Amino acid sequence: MRWRPSHRVLAALALLATAACGNKDTASTVRARPKVRVSITPHISWAPIFLAYEEGDFAREGLEVELVHAMRSDESLVALVSGDIDVRPGPLSTGVMSAIAQGAPVRITAGMGVLDTTHCTYFGIVPRRGLDTSGTPTVSRIRASSEGTSRYVVHRMLATRGIELRALESLRLPEAVVMGSLEDGALDLAAMSEPALRRVARTHGVWLAGEKAAPGFQWAVLMYSERLWKHEPEIGVRFMRAYRRGLARYAEGRTPRNVDIVARSTEEDPKIVREACWLSIPTHGRINWTTIADFQRWAIAEGLMERTVTEAQAWDSTFVRASDR
Repeated sequence: MRWRPSHRVLAALALLATAACGNKDTASTVRARPKVRVSITPHISWAPIFLAYEEGDFAREGLEVELVHAMRSDESLVALVSGDIDVRPGPLSTGVMSAIAQGAPVRITAGMGVLDTTHCTYFGIVPRRGLDTSGTPTVSRIRASSEGTSRYVVHRMLATRGIELRALESLRLPEAVVMGSLEDGALDLAAMSEPALRRVARTHGVWLAGEKAAPGFQWAVLMYSERLWKHEPEIGVRFMRAYRRGLARYAEGRTPRNVDIVARSTEEDPKIVREACWLSIPTHGRINWTTIADFQRWAIAEGLMERTVTEAQAWDSTFVRASDR
């Protein structure tokens, strides 16, 4: 006899079919919200990302954004090139430019901060107590990075006072010990960015200001991996639209809501967040290529890069222009 399903079995099968369709719909919904992994440092200059994330700007673009913490600059660059992360906000570096020169499939897609002469001092040099900074002081030790944008700006700051950075001993000290090192004379100078600069400058003052030595310098940029830049540019445009909304929120300044989000995201004291100089980040998202070209020429002369890259090789304005609309 041929088997015929009962009405109860038919009802169960119909229920399973409905559930299966529902699962397909759910899967479709998940697929419609692609994940974008973004490397993050708990620092005030990443505030536009924090603001866009907390205020739901990425979600409104149909994106599931994952903030990936605790990555050093070189680690985040490797992760971007390998595709383990999709977006790398942060300071420009010789590593970034060298990777592009060697054919890495990544691109700068937006600006993320400049040293603005009409703005407050975000990056500066603090002297030890008692150092006579008139004219060209006698110094031997400085807390400074070994490469990247900060070292370039330090070079330019010291040059205004006739001091050769390469003639000094550069120490890479954690922020927590800088104050004590300046107090006991273990350091003559310390190059620092906000908010650490604010804490140390309360007692030592700022001697040299980055924006005066390197006006308009493109301090930081937003970079895309090959996935967003080349294979899924529509997701890159959606991310950029949300990022630009974060820039607009950031431009509102130290509102109570912005301070609250930035303080929680960076685990900083809200009082320090309110007092610190927030890096100037233009809302238009463009970059100042002239300053990047100058940075590369310096890096070549210092032996930190083997060859430079052109604007066309490094910068893709497609996403910023698409987000204008």
